[in-house]
Amino acid sequence: MTDLDMKIQKLARLILEAKNIVVLTGAGMSTESGIADFRSPGTGLWEKVDPYEFGSVSSYVANTGKNLNFMLEMGKHIFSARPNKGHKALTKLQKLGKLKGILTQNIDGLHIRAKSKNVIELHGTALEAICMRCNKVVPITVMVNKFLSGSSPSCEQCNGLLKPNAIFFGEPLRSEVLQQADELIEGCDLFIILGSSLLVYPVAFYPRKALSMGAKLAIINIQETDVDDDAEIVIHQKIGDILPQIIEIVEKKILENKKK
Repeated sequence: MTDLDMKIQKLARLILEAKNIVVLTGAGMSTESGIADFRSPGTGLWEKVDPYEFGSVSSYVANTGKNLNFMLEMGKHIFSARPNKGHKALTKLQKLGKLKGILTQNIDGLHIRAKSKNVIELHGTALEAICMRCNKVVPITVMVNKFLSGSSPSCEQCNGLLKPNAIFFGEPLRSEVLQQADELIEGCDLFIILGSSLLVYPVAFYPRKALSMGAKLAIINIQETDVDDDAEIVIHQKIGDILPQIIEIVEKKILENKKK
């Protein structure tokens, strides 16, 4: 048995032993669906363009058309993407009764499209638009259609400016979302990180929060993280290659136990 095989078996055992599992997913979860990430060295989006020119709320207000043209180009990849094997494995784990909920840094909605439940989108979603004046939320297609037809992307309720309902630079994470995340982590006994290098705060604090509450930590991520040394198991491989194998072992064991 290889070292990787032993790690796969060990993580499967941790999942089987756990009663309250929470998963945190980052960009590495979505790159396997063809969506570029933001921060990978050499390939990340923010190494190609200035994030404060194309990703800040102030630049969006000042240069709405320029920003929306850029976002629409990026959005083509998001809207055409489909859940990958990793997303589907998490949905299966939830159906097996082993996954309490998912915290995700991703704005692509792929966990929800994969039929996972109790998904907390920490950084919002690219599938909606929100009015910057009255906070009315509408499907992203409403804003896109207005913009492409040459109209101002404005709110029909108050005429305020619409923006994608994702967190931009210069905007705080929403307090109600942070509260939901805190509540999900409370009582967690296994915290699994999938595809996040934990470079963005306050999300980077969540693994240590879970550890402080007595949870065990497991990581599947291509790159190293600051909490690798605190984890029970670390696997530096693609999620879609590894997670389905782990969930298959878990499912088989659960079915065997039911037959006893």
